[in-house]
Amino acid sequence: EGYYSWFKEIDVKSSLTAFYQDVILFKKNLPVLRIEGEVNILNISPSQEKIIYSLIKDNTEQLRLLNLNNDSDFLIHDFNRKTYNDLHFAQWAPSQNKALIKQRIGDFDKYLIIDIETLKTKELFDITRLNFSQINWNNKDDNHLYALRKRVLHQIDLIDNLTKPLLSDYISDFRVEGDTIYYITKLGNESFLNRKVLNVDQVEKIKLPSPSNYTLQSSPADLIVLIDDKNQELFIVSEKVFDSKNIENEIILQANAKNIYWSKNKQDLIYHNDFELWTYNLTSKQNELVNRYGQVINQAFWYPRNKYIVYQTQNAIKTIETESQGVKNDLTLIELGQLAKAVIDRTGKNIYFQAQIGNQQGIFKLEIQ
Repeated sequence: EGYYSWFKEIDVKSSLTAFYQDVILFKKNLPVLRIEGEVNILNISPSQEKIIYSLIKDNTEQLRLLNLNNDSDFLIHDFNRKTYNDLHFAQWAPSQNKALIKQRIGDFDKYLIIDIETLKTKELFDITRLNFSQINWNNKDDNHLYALRKRVLHQIDLIDNLTKPLLSDYISDFRVEGDTIYYITKLGNESFLNRKVLNVDQVEKIKLPSPSNYTLQSSPADLIVLIDDKNQELFIVSEKVFDSKNIENEIILQANAKNIYWSKNKQDLIYHNDFELWTYNLTSKQNELVNRYGQVINQAFWYPRNKYIVYQTQNAIKTIETESQGVKNDLTLIELGQLAKAVIDRTGKNIYFQAQIGNQQGIFKLEIQ
């Protein structure tokens, strides 16, 4: 009582036992308002233990930190909304001890670095006055940021407060893994994937299928993941592509997708387009269609035990089994007129989402375990 039912058709054979493991029962619950107010930013750390969010009150926007382990809530910074156009969450540092916030002021992007442990902030403007179109952390180093200004990629040292140019090219997107830079270039009717090792002059270049708007995504070691945003096409390729010089020979997965979500061990992948939800396992090489829907899928993420996916449409948060045998249990956990981004804590006990219910708006908490 008080839980959604779980159904499965099971073959029972003489002298044999059929086992079903990782059966999860989800609570039937109503959401409660956890944080009241107009919400702009809502972003959870990769560990799913901390949420950075912002509340708009009159001419002020409060940036705050919610610790899900002890339910504590702290003010990080107050912003005067008259002094900027937009405020966005940019990126978590690899250690998750820092976060990057982008403030749009006219044509200038101002960045704020937050120390999650002390809640102290540092403005990138104090290190460099350059206007960058894109900034990423080195995926293995909290102390270095990499920033693109026009055609030049810069390295920003947060310890010595120094900025230096690294390379110049027709760069549209990039990622930095340790001492290796991967970046996308587009020249005329051709798009290229490039690899450059720091302090080495040589740049390796691979031609990509048809010129388009490629972006580099998070990926496990030894793999490169790209999404063609224009055509909603996903490519997972081996890093050996730079040895073979032929991307067609190194494609591990090519599929129609607009978003991807890795499991914590980076072995299982969720990807989806507008109406289809898929999974892919790197070990077994299994590519499974989870389900097709009549509503647009806005986001999806793994339930902590990886046997279920939580996904969100315009007006509902749902969960579905990834078990491929038989009918999948597909449940609607909450349905509203409209809701925005949803996140889940690391235990899988609570889902937090941004919505307006009646005359209440803010961040709601839905207990599902």
